[in-house]
Amino acid sequence: MTQFDFYLNNLSFRKPESLSLIELQIKIEQFSEDCEFIRKQKNERIFRHSSIYGEICFKNYSVSDICHNPSLASVIGRDFQFYLQTIIDHAQDTTLENDEIIELLVEHDKNLINGLLCLHHISDIPSEYCVYSKNDWFQFHRYFLCIYPPDRNEFCKKLTPYFPNLYFNELSIPAGLNGLHESHTKIMKTIIHHLSALNDVFFDKFIEPGMSGDGACDELEDYYRSHEVKIGASRDSNGIEELNFKFTENGGTRKLYCDLHTKFYQYFEYSNPSYEAKGNRIYFHHPINDFKKGKILVARIGRHAS
Repeated sequence: MTQFDFYLNNLSFRKPESLSLIELQIKIEQFSEDCEFIRKQKNERIFRHSSIYGEICFKNYSVSDICHNPSLASVIGRDFQFYLQTIIDHAQDTTLENDEIIELLVEHDKNLINGLLCLHHISDIPSEYCVYSKNDWFQFHRYFLCIYPPDRNEFCKKLTPYFPNLYFNELSIPAGLNGLHESHTKIMKTIIHHLSALNDVFFDKFIEPGMSGDGACDELEDYYRSHEVKIGASRDSNGIEELNFKFTENGGTRKLYCDLHTKFYQYFEYSNPSYEAKGNRIYFHHPINDFKKGKILVARIGRHAS
């Protein structure tokens, strides 16, 4: 199982050119919540480098000043002092030097992947290695799923933590992956692109008052119309038997007709995808209240139903 190590160093707290107190307080509070979330994840650790303490974080105050000087409570706010202390104190010390931490970011493999936790935007570190928030943490993991794709039998388990609005049907997805025109491992970036669209865009559109599955599909298509890799979305015909999928919950089974789907019009991996490649689909059912926590129900990632 892959180990994920995240680091806090001086770059993590480097003050941007203009930063108001309100902006700093909002960032510190949210960053504290997000770091706690990351710490609770399996096989994830957060380390701190001693260089953080001398870094100027606000006006002329260093991280150490803000954390340890009681008189600054009236300037920063006592709660925000506590949040910053929590971020740092709950991390483990590292014996690595700063240069070694930066080098580790690009020296990843399937057993160990490293990232940098950052309070503020960093311009001189590739963005794929920087995590500023919980949403960035999702993107970080999705990025590395493209580099180190799971096999089809581990697919649902490995992807589930990074798509909180999706439920992956373990009864049908592994077999469906065999129906793709190419191994899923060869087109993982495009698959992740589609799943991200469902998780990040379709879900929010669908839960809008009065929105239907068809309407959310139209909104999804419009959203990605100008994207580098366009995504189609629509509903299939009624009465296609292979689009009936079983979902289990609490010992019971529920059969659902999953005719909503995304269409693989374009790919990151191909400049001119074949007819077979364009036939790939992700079939799903819109969220149902009180079933699978109200998530989008992903039934099949595979070929076009006939």
